[in-house]
Amino acid sequence: MARINMRGRRWSDAVVFKYENENEGSFLENFEAVAQKHEQRRQKIKKDEEIENEKIPPEYRITFGEKPQGITSKEYELLYVETLYTIKYKIGTTIPKHSEGENDLYSYAQEAFGLSMEDHQRLLAKASEEKPPILILNIEIVEAKDLEAKDANGFSDPYCMLGIVPEIRKLVLTQQTSGVGASSDEEGSSDSKLGFMRRLKSFRKSTIRRAQGREKNISSTGSSPQNNCSLRDKLPAKYIQTTDVKKATLNPVWMEKFRFNIESGKTETFHLDIWDHDDEFSVFEAARKLNQVQGFKGLNRYFKQIAQSARTNSNESSNIDDFLGSVNLKISEIPSTGIDRWFSLEGRSENSKVHGQIHIRANLATREDRGISEEDNWTDIKQHVELLQIIIDHELNKFKGETTKWAGELSRDAETILHQHAIQGDITDIQRKMCRWIAYSKKHLERTLTHKLLLTITEQLEQTWQPTSLSRDESDMLREAFTLFINHCFKQLAKLRDLFPAANRIAAERLEQLLTIVAKLHNMEVFRYCCPFQNSLQHELSLILKAGTMEWFDRMVIHITKPRLRSDEEILRNTSELVYVLLADAHSAVKYYNPIFESTVKLAFYHISFKKIDVKLMDIIIKALEEELGEQIYQSPLKLFENTEPDSADIAAFAFSAEQTSLSLFELYLSLNELAKYKIYVNESHRSNLKINQYYLYFGVALKKWLSIARNKLLHRIEYILDKDKSETSLIAPISTTTNNKFTSSSLDISNCFTQMAQFWRRLAWPDIPGSIVYLIKMIEDTTNATRLYAILMEEKLNAKKFYDTNDLTIYIQELSLTVNNIERIRESFKALPIELSYDKLLVAAEKFHPIAGVDEYRKKIETTVAICSQDITDRIYRILSKVITNMEMELKQYLFHIIEAPDASTIQDTIQPLFTFLDNQLVPYTEYLIRLNLTRLLELIWAVLIDQLLCEVEDVTSPKSISSYARLSKALDGLVEYFNNEEHYLPKDILKTDKYKLVKKLLKYQSTDTQSLIKMYYQEKAQEQDRANSSNQIDLGKLYCRAYYHSKEETLYIEIISCKNLRPCDSNGLSDPYVEVQLCPRFLYPHLEKQQTSVIKKTLNPHFNEKFEFRLTEKECNLSGGIVHFIVMDHDLMWSNDFEGEAFLEIWKITGINNDNRAVEELKQIELALTHPKVVRSRIIEILEQRITDKIAVDFVRRRREKENQ
Repeated sequence: MARINMRGRRWSDAVVFKYENENEGSFLENFEAVAQKHEQRRQKIKKDEEIENEKIPPEYRITFGEKPQGITSKEYELLYVETLYTIKYKIGTTIPKHSEGENDLYSYAQEAFGLSMEDHQRLLAKASEEKPPILILNIEIVEAKDLEAKDANGFSDPYCMLGIVPEIRKLVLTQQTSGVGASSDEEGSSDSKLGFMRRLKSFRKSTIRRAQGREKNISSTGSSPQNNCSLRDKLPAKYIQTTDVKKATLNPVWMEKFRFNIESGKTETFHLDIWDHDDEFSVFEAARKLNQVQGFKGLNRYFKQIAQSARTNSNESSNIDDFLGSVNLKISEIPSTGIDRWFSLEGRSENSKVHGQIHIRANLATREDRGISEEDNWTDIKQHVELLQIIIDHELNKFKGETTKWAGELSRDAETILHQHAIQGDITDIQRKMCRWIAYSKKHLERTLTHKLLLTITEQLEQTWQPTSLSRDESDMLREAFTLFINHCFKQLAKLRDLFPAANRIAAERLEQLLTIVAKLHNMEVFRYCCPFQNSLQHELSLILKAGTMEWFDRMVIHITKPRLRSDEEILRNTSELVYVLLADAHSAVKYYNPIFESTVKLAFYHISFKKIDVKLMDIIIKALEEELGEQIYQSPLKLFENTEPDSADIAAFAFSAEQTSLSLFELYLSLNELAKYKIYVNESHRSNLKINQYYLYFGVALKKWLSIARNKLLHRIEYILDKDKSETSLIAPISTTTNNKFTSSSLDISNCFTQMAQFWRRLAWPDIPGSIVYLIKMIEDTTNATRLYAILMEEKLNAKKFYDTNDLTIYIQELSLTVNNIERIRESFKALPIELSYDKLLVAAEKFHPIAGVDEYRKKIETTVAICSQDITDRIYRILSKVITNMEMELKQYLFHIIEAPDASTIQDTIQPLFTFLDNQLVPYTEYLIRLNLTRLLELIWAVLIDQLLCEVEDVTSPKSISSYARLSKALDGLVEYFNNEEHYLPKDILKTDKYKLVKKLLKYQSTDTQSLIKMYYQEKAQEQDRANSSNQIDLGKLYCRAYYHSKEETLYIEIISCKNLRPCDSNGLSDPYVEVQLCPRFLYPHLEKQQTSVIKKTLNPHFNEKFEFRLTEKECNLSGGIVHFIVMDHDLMWSNDFEGEAFLEIWKITGINNDNRAVEELKQIELALTHPKVVRSRIIEILEQRITDKIAVDFVRRRREKENQ
């Protein structure tokens, strides 16, 4: 602040010079320019989005040092040998999408591994030296359907017997008749089928019971040394297995797996029989007991029994198992991808009748004879991952385009090699999916792949994985790959703003894919199984986004606000620039990042990121403001205005370069105001704790100075522009009808100042509703002073020309008109200012923070300030215009006098026309120069003079006039109304018909009415007063309760006086002796009816009379205008005259029974009438009747009423 004060002293003289030479005020315009610049910055954010969308996204892979460790050269050669070995010993028939040619596969492998022909030949020879692998057939018996029913219950008890039948090429089979006979079906078969059927017979005789629910492995060793017999009896029992028996079903489900070694290559046949199990003795039981055979004789005995079953399976009385069908599958016909289909069951011969189907899955594998367990394929899995990575690398090198556009498709050769390596290594489907994920995810760390591809591979892994499908080593390998990939993604997300520009469509898609795959991994059971101690994804991402946001923010701070020699304005501008960067980031976060994060990982990006930088940002803001404004930034609005710093200090503090500082402050404020709007995207529970919520508190001192400067510049501008008006008015033509010449530039300029102040307030949008009321009131007070100053100076300019001292206004008409027009324009602008400042909305909103009474005080203060100022200005305008009326007042009175005193023979038009001609002549120049409102005011003043003069004439009792004179005067008044309300003048009737006009009109009506009619009008007025008294809550004289009914047939009016209540005490004892008089008035309407009265009720203020009175009336008399029932309540006094308690009036035509109102008497409600006193309300009729001293009816009526008034 010391620096500011020093700067103020240095610039004080320059400020005066600047203001004296300044043709156009610039401070308010500069504020609007800053606001426009702010709006342009906001629009630029949107334009930058369009530009960013067209850009090529940045390379979003950054090497973070997590590249997987590669294999050694020795391991590389061993892997190549393994690949060549795989190609050399390909198994299964080739499917269309794989390559069949061995040489093509060798060439692809050499190219992928990048080896020379010499190395290739050397390693191929090494692969050829290896022992050939052992072929394995994996069989899964899934289910069967539609089998034949063999049991009496309509079902069967099916089971399967399956095994491998070797190919016999050179052995001649002789017919054996001893031991085992041939079935009738076999005897009828052809010679070519004879050998195979005999092998099947030996196959069935050599069954072995498989342990229930467990897969058994069958070795391919030669025949047992003990069984040195012929080939047809030498098929070992271990070649044959059986499934479980499924009781009472024709659609059994087994889901059992079997594994067979294929010893003789691919020439064998897989054979399966389905049997119906018999509980007493069966093939199934024979197969189970066959394992107990110790010699050839025992084995031959069971073979014979099985063959017998084959001959007798159609005998219903047999207790031997029944044959249900068979399936044969050549090993050489099994494709490399395996078989998974339904097979139709076959009979033992063409004549056999079986039906049904069985679902079988079969695939080939190999086992290398290296002395290790055939279930141990860990080495094969690791090799498969390494081989897959090499192939992916090779495919990427061949791909023409960016790696992010590679769809992950491999060539036929590559797919063939990988497929053969997997099936030969007996790598399961889940293991293949695991290897594929590991290879692709690790390769992604080296060469960026599309996340869409990785997501597809992830989903394939998830669909296949089961909790027990992977070993511990495999799970560890998968966990390592998961960890590498997740960490890589997290590091990319930490640099999200650099790698994934929000407005860039491609980058946004990449970000969405990255988050999708990360979310997918965290939701996968396999991920949670392999990484059980991983934190929740939301927690991890929150930490990463916070750290990444802080790193980015610190970088922006260093880049934008790095310390160097610079001015205060530059500090503020750079701080504003930082806020605009955050504003653009907030826009991007809300529009782009938020939807992506919420839809993929259920995180509010902006909530996390902005919450982290909120405190640091405000620390920077506060520091910059404190350097510029000092400790005052911590003061409240009320405290700031308590410190009444001289205005000159405000001006000096922001003069010249300091004024630029103020504009920089305003720009900083606007940017923070815009940024604070984004707090709605922070979770509501944390929103109130944001430090940016209080940003405006530190701008209070700046706002005070802005308002002070605006006020002082406005006051200076008024003085300057009025001097400029002097030269303008001298150039105005004497006669001009253009609207522009009805004002000078000063009023337009000052009105624009008010508009700019309102625009400034709207731009400011001060968030502190309670505090903003103080600033709003300050603005209104400042503009009030400015408005008054302008009006005073304008009038002083006019007065300086001796305007008020002259009787000839001809030379002043134009300048007078310009003066009042300018003042009126400023008044209108000022009066509209609170509305433009939205004061009412602000006060309504303040009711949430202040007591309503306190808000009402603010409202009253604002509205009173504006109303008083507006009325003062209006009065000033009237005062100036009244000079015009003063000059014509005498003529107006003379013309009215001629109208009043005109002879009766004169017409109204003749008597009033001279006045109209005079007014036309006087108003012509003012009509040219005055704006509509001021012309109306001038007409109002003329009208007021005329009405005042008419009222004086009507109320003048010293010179009473005839009734005809008053009638003529009334018509003249109507003519004046038409004149002032015509199209030329168009003084609205609501302005013309003032209270004085109404009084004059009423008095003229009274004066021009005969006595009896006037008395009727008197009673009509009394009836109206009675209605007002009845509706009033005041009970001064008490109340009268009665009933009234007219009996049309009897032509009788019944009046029942019920009671009175709360009467006024008239006696010394504090009570009264009341009674009620009833009379129909006016008397001249009902001369035949006498006054009646109730009895006297002693010593009470609440008497009950319950007395009825009858008045003989025709229905016509009841409907006479002015007819009324007059109730007079009196206090009876024996010694003195009776006292008047009060009176009440009831119009006769309203009484029940009149005008066909024939309700029953019992239904009548009592009527409540408030008692009144005649002297409470002044009666103009009585005063007029008093003037008619020659009229006996008038004199008598006035006398009676005056008596009542005086009681």
